[in-house]
This record gives sequence, C-alpha cells and structure tokens, in this order.
Amino acid sequence: MRASTVWLAVVLGCAVLRPSPSETACAEASKRLGHRVCTHEVPDTGTWRAITFAAAAVDQERVTTYLVPARDDARVPTVFVDATAFTTPQQSLHYKFLTESFVQLGSLTYDDYVESIVDPRKREWFAGSITEFIAPGSAPVFGFTVSDRGTDPGATITCEQFRRVFSTLGKRIGFGALAVVPANELQRQVLKGCQLPIHDPSLALAYEPYTQSKRCGTLRRYTLAGLAAAEKQAEIGSRDVLVTKEAPLDIEAVIAGIVTGTRQGELSHLNVRSASRGTPNCYVKDAYELLAKREGQLVELECGPTGATVVAITPAEAGACHQGTRPDPVKVIAADFAWTRLMPLLDLPTASAAERRAAIGRFGSKGANLSVLYQRVDERLRLPGFLIPLHHYDAFVRAPFKMAIDRYLGDPAFLTDGALRRKRLAGLQSAMRKASCDPKLIADIRTRMRATFGADDVMVRFRSSSNAEDALRFNGAGLYDSTSACLADDTDADTLGPSQCDPDEPSERGVCRALTRVWASLWNMRAFEERTWYGIDHRQVAMGILVDTRAKGELANIVAFTGNPLLRGDRRYLVNAQRGELDVVSALPGVWPEKDLLTLQDGAVVRIERAREAAGLPKGTWVLDDRRLEELGEALSKIVSVYPVDVDEDVPPTANVLLDTEWKVTSEGRLTIKQIRPFLD
Repeated sequence: MRASTVWLAVVLGCAVLRPSPSETACAEASKRLGHRVCTHEVPDTGTWRAITFAAAAVDQERVTTYLVPARDDARVPTVFVDATAFTTPQQSLHYKFLTESFVQLGSLTYDDYVESIVDPRKREWFAGSITEFIAPGSAPVFGFTVSDRGTDPGATITCEQFRRVFSTLGKRIGFGALAVVPANELQRQVLKGCQLPIHDPSLALAYEPYTQSKRCGTLRRYTLAGLAAAEKQAEIGSRDVLVTKEAPLDIEAVIAGIVTGTRQGELSHLNVRSASRGTPNCYVKDAYELLAKREGQLVELECGPTGATVVAITPAEAGACHQGTRPDPVKVIAADFAWTRLMPLLDLPTASAAERRAAIGRFGSKGANLSVLYQRVDERLRLPGFLIPLHHYDAFVRAPFKMAIDRYLGDPAFLTDGALRRKRLAGLQSAMRKASCDPKLIADIRTRMRATFGADDVMVRFRSSSNAEDALRFNGAGLYDSTSACLADDTDADTLGPSQCDPDEPSERGVCRALTRVWASLWNMRAFEERTWYGIDHRQVAMGILVDTRAKGELANIVAFTGNPLLRGDRRYLVNAQRGELDVVSALPGVWPEKDLLTLQDGAVVRIERAREAAGLPKGTWVLDDRRLEELGEALSKIVSVYPVDVDEDVPPTANVLLDTEWKVTSEGRLTIKQIRPFLD
C-alpha cells in the first residue's frame, strides 16, 4: 500500500472488532442474494481491499461507500458497502444497494432515498464515501464525506453530526487514520471549529477529468442553491454546459457537459450519470470565477486528459456541433394490434424475414428476437416462456389513456417544458399502475403460465418487449421496466404479503400488477427523452411482454459479442462477465467485469486471452474458467451460423453486424441465453 501525507490525522486502534450480535442485516442480505453485499465493520486491510475498488484519481488508492444511522429507528444499521456488488449507473450505489439488499426497503423510491440522506427533517442515515488517499512520504488517510444538499446553512451537517459519524466509523475501522472530507463550502465553515481531523483534496489538484469528451451548449453558471432551483423549474437541458461553484450531489437532467469548482467522488451520483451518458465532466479549480465572462455564451467544452478548454462558438458552429452529436431519425416497425393470442416462444412463425418483421410488430423486439433464437438452438440453452402481444397494451391504453397521450403529444408546452412533461408523465404512469386489467386476459395469462411453468408458486419475470428497442439503430437498453409476477398471489385468500412464490418479497406480486407496471414503463421520462433524441414518433410505439422464468442465486452474468466492437475488424469474440448477479453492461466507474477474448476455428475455441480480471476478485481468479469459455464460444459460433440477421434498407450494405448476447450461469451451473440483439459495429 502506498504512503500518504495528510493535514490532520488520528490513528485508530488496531484491535480486531466484532459486530454486535444484533447486526445480522449484511449476512442475511448476502445469503439471500448469493454474494456479499456489505459488512458492519472493517477490521483489517484485507477486508478493506475486498470491499473496495481501485480509484482512478492520482491521489486516491481505493474507495467504497457507507451508511450510518441518523436515528434510532433506522431500518438498516451501520454498513460498509461491497462496492464491487452494486453496479447500475442509472441509480446511485446506495439506492440500488438498499432496495436490492433489504426487503423492507424494496418499495423505496429514489426521491425518498435522497430525502433519507440529505433532508434534516427526514434523515434516516448519514451517507457518503470513504476513500483511501495517498501521498509519498506518509501513511494513507481514510477520508469520509457526509452528504447534504450544500444549499442551506440551516440544513447542512452540524459539528455534532460530523462527530457522531466520525466516532461510529472510527469504532468500526480497525486500522489507519480517519479524517473528514468537506463536501462543500458550508461544511468547510462548520468544520473550522469542530476540532476533527480534516483532509481537503480540493486543494491538492487544479484539474481532474472524469468523463473525457467534447460537447457544445450555452454556458450557465450556478451555485448549488441556484442549480437546485433551476432543476426544480426544469430550466436546464441537453444543450446547456454547466459550471458550478461546487460539485452537486446529483443532476438528473440530461446536460451537454459540466465543470465543477470542487472535486467529485468517484462514486458521486453526478460522476456516475455523466459516465453513463458520455458527457464531458471535469473539475477545474475556481471554475465558477474563471468562467464568469463566458456566462450565457455558446461554447464548446472539452474535458481532456490534462486540462479543459472552453471556447466561444457561433450559433452556426453550435448547430453543426449539435448535428454531429444527434443521430438520424429512427423509424420503428409499425405495431400490429390485430394479433390477440398469447404465443409460446417456440410456436411463433419466424421462417422468413417477413415473418420475423411481423413478429416484432405483434410482440415487440425482445420477445421476437428470443423466439427466433430459441427455435434454432439446443434446448439446453433455453428458458421456458411465452409472449403477450402489443394488442393488449393498445386495448389497455385506448380508454382513457390514449386521449391524454394524444393531447400531451400535441401540446407545445408539454414538448418544450421539461418540468411540465415530467409531471404529466408521472401522473399518467401512476394512473396506469392503478388501473384494472381485462379479466379475460388475466384468465388467459394464468392458463398459459400454468402450462409453461407447471405450478402456481413459480416466480416468473414480465419483461418489456416494445417495438422501440433491440434494433440495429436503436438499442434502447435500460429504458423500460421489468418486474416479477406470482400466480399464487392471485389465487390465495388475501392480498397481503409476503409473496407465495418468494418469502423474501414482502408484498404480493399479482399478474395485473406486473402487466400495468411494464405497460406504464413505456412512458418513463428517460424513455421519452431517449426516443425524442432519436426522432422516434411516440405515437408509433407500443409495449409487448416477454414472460419467462426468474432466476435466483445465479453464478454468473455474461455479455458476449460475436466479434470485438472495441476494435473494428477484430474477429475475436468479446466476453464480459461478472460473478453472481452483478450487472455487466452498466457497471459503475471502477467496478469492472472480467474481460476475455476468444479466437475460434471451425466452431471451436482455439485461444483464450485473459484481458482483465473482474474488480473485487483475488488476483489470478476468474468468473469463467477455461471450460466454461470454451462452452460459451462454441455455443456462440453455432448461433452465428443459424441466427438470421435482417438488415434494414437504411443500414449501409458494408455495415458490420455482430450479435450482442446476454447469458447467465444458473445456480445449478447451467449456461443459458436470455437475450439477443443485432449490433451495428
């Protein structure tokens, strides 16, 4: 471990710590999910390295996050999160950790979560990151942040609260020097008279890049309070470059780029969102003051490896810049609402290109693609399932929702006012989730579930399958929602939880509940904005549903390409894998999956190149052993030979089309494929 110097430090005792016997939350959650999710104490450096990942910043070694109860009735005790286990960037690490690990928090909304860590009236936990800071010539310091909004002196963390968190963490970390890292100027003022060790990394560097890219927009400067007000009124959008006096906790709006006047944590919400969108994001010391003269100007922002540039541009140059970043309009396959019958995956007509196109129009891309595949591969790779056509979504929304949707889409205020759009879409979704379902449809689905899965107490998954996803020019990954359903919850004598299919689910998960949630997700704000960006006509989009088995205790998740999309012309198969149920395709910065490259000859793997180990695994260990990679490579080769790829007329004939596939290794050790989509290289 590298050495470091710090301003102030207190060396903690090195005695081995033991958790309270009542603190079983992490053990119970880890057992339920099949992998470690957290720990209640960090007694030694071995534990620290196991639950953290390597930081990218030059003065940082490793990082994770923590929660400390802010009140006696907090629903989760003090925890240190296993940062390698929760990896979806669309949500914060803490939010995903809480809702997936603890059944009592399964219904926690993102907004409720934010209030639970920053609102002094509702605060349930103190939350933040813990980072191992380094500098030559001294021992490392473990600096922790405490989240607040940083906008109101009356709502910032108090000296007493800083002391409480410091004391709690200090008793549970059995090594090293602990210090407070101020997150904003208000916290710096509080800490001046608090007599706690302080480490302020914002003074160590003048520049730090997070997402290196280039975009254009109108430069707008904000204090944290001004930014909060602007977000509330939806005054910022995808053509604004923001400069903030301090780094905010989060920005949910899609923006062109951001420069912050204080450094960001690697696990900050802002950092995670910017990385997932590919928008420029960097820290520049005193940026708010330095860029005052650019306020309101059209600029080109580039966050590069060693510095940022902000250059004034003309409206014509801005228009050209935006055109260069916005894709050509995408046309979706027209929805066919005439087909009404539920369809087993193996019975769908898919012999010709015309039949496959019709299948997408009737059932959506995800379900149609999987049917095409399953009819052509070994049954050992398949999961049982069936399809619910787009017709039933159309029948559901036709009255009274279609009239409201048409009115919204024809209202200039809805299309131009982000705050109004968000409010109306949320209201539409709420009404859809509360609506009743056609009794005949419910009866047909129950009959099909029994025929497909064999018993009422088998938990199944209702997966989104719209005609606006999994296409060559519009991937749409992560836009819509899927959910679980349990037939036995509909047929028992009550409406109370837990679920009859899974006692870990605290509430019942009936069929109508699953239907309305998937249908309503077609109008997720993120889906609406993404479709708008790609020029898709929202009136042409509808939602089908793929129903298949829900797995627990998976040994591995895998994303594999039948080529290497990272290097054009490279014919090696690219494989990324994560242990257990960890996400592969949307990992947080620093939480990376295993990466392997497979060379095939005559359908067999002849060479395995281990390009990268998965974060958090011991040196020299792999998620997938050689035998499993050989099995996967051979299966992929067979799929390439049998899976038909239908190329649209607007795709260049010279285009290189790969297959993007998702797999899992079940708890029984069986390799199965759960999704396939064409990928335009």
